[in-house]
Amino acid sequence: MEALTKAVADLETSLAKAPNQDQAVKKHLQSAVVAMRTAIEAHRDSAPASDKLARLNELPEALLSCKPPSVATAPPGTSEAAGRLPSALSPALAEGVKSWTFDLHKIPLAELPALCFGAMMQHPEMAKFLPPLSLSKLWTYVQVVASRYRDNPFHSFRHAVDVTLAASCMVRWTQEAYPGLLNDLQVCAVLIGAMVHDTDHPGVMNNFLIATKHPLAVLYNHRSVLENHHIATAMALTLRPELDWLGPLSAADQAEMRAAMIELVLATDVATHIPFMKSFAADVAAKQVSATQAMHAILKASDISNPSRPLAVYEPWIDGVVKEFFAQGDAERELGLPISMNCDRKTVDVNKCQVGFITFLVAPIYKGLAAFLPAVERELLPVLEKNLAHFKAVSS
Repeated sequence: MEALTKAVADLETSLAKAPNQDQAVKKHLQSAVVAMRTAIEAHRDSAPASDKLARLNELPEALLSCKPPSVATAPPGTSEAAGRLPSALSPALAEGVKSWTFDLHKIPLAELPALCFGAMMQHPEMAKFLPPLSLSKLWTYVQVVASRYRDNPFHSFRHAVDVTLAASCMVRWTQEAYPGLLNDLQVCAVLIGAMVHDTDHPGVMNNFLIATKHPLAVLYNHRSVLENHHIATAMALTLRPELDWLGPLSAADQAEMRAAMIELVLATDVATHIPFMKSFAADVAAKQVSATQAMHAILKASDISNPSRPLAVYEPWIDGVVKEFFAQGDAERELGLPISMNCDRKTVDVNKCQVGFITFLVAPIYKGLAAFLPAVERELLPVLEKNLAHFKAVSS
């Protein structure tokens, strides 16, 4: 339909520039162009939902095209970049990214891949477990993964790096409290899994993809649709030789790393949070938390960590996620679908949304994690409670 609209516009432009020798023919063609425009608009008004979806210009193009990437080609220059690792982070930045209060919005977009790689490399397990060839390919992989994230208001590569930095902090706290619980492979899996956990996110939620019968929802049988897509995309990229950071590892380590990353990213589906936390809390009380449970708890908490940051760091993330929610609500209204919770710009109180988000999703996870990690109770719960009090006070 869009191609036809463009063709009609091109024809109209050509007619305007055509000589005026035969006015009768020109007038006849102009009338035909008007008729075609009318027919196109009539079709738009009566189009089924699948066609109307293409009209939602405020939504990401990924809604129509997101799919696992081709492994046949690589972005220009990536092969040449392989082997040349980025410069180490400056001393100030190296210390800054270790802080839970670090404001990632102050870092230019172009610098995020190097910052993310540098933050991961602060963990000695990265260089200890991954051989030099893996590290050089991993750096190329980081750059390509960054390019696969879309320019969404919230679910962008900036969010991925933010989650990676949060996971990095929590890995350190876990190592301090439980030395030896996480082995080298598991530390690498958590950090790289955090980076890829939202790869190629389309900027809408699972329920929207399911309601619109998006091909990804059909492909993954309506189960953790986005999470399956994120990790499938991330793993597919490793099939490119220049991105195959897993290749230099033993077959057993490759299989274990893939399995760990897949399970980690699938665990970020919010639908799994409540049952997981019930099981996790019971095992914390019984002092029998496994490495896998700790990894999943770290990534789940890191993915929704914004409310535990200082308000000045937290608020820009609110603006981004609200833009995505409202764009989805606009689409649902356009398509005649029920508008999802927190997505109706006409009725939603953003401050009340934060109260609900913190109360029913974030606080249970952080309180459960606080029983496992003393640093969470000491450093994060007071900030979370302060932010909750703030949004309760400003709610209308």
